[in-house]
Amino acid sequence: MKIRKLKLLLALFVLLSFKSYAIPAPPVPQPQSIPPPVGAPVPIDSEIWTLFLGGILLGIFFILKKPKPMF
Repeated sequence: MKIRKLKLLLALFVLLSFKSYAIPAPPVPQPQSIPPPVGAPVPIDSEIWTLFLGGILLGIFFILKKPKPMF
């Protein structure tokens, strides 16, 4: 039993020591970019109808897939 505890303690020590070396360095901060001008077209503005259509179709799919009660 004493050897088993020693092996467990040794394994724990080895795992924790490797974990301390595995911590990555913090990322370098990116320079601030210039925000887009007000009113510039963004992808969701011109294709918002596809988002609504996809939501409706997904809702219909889940409603039809729902198992029917057996009574």
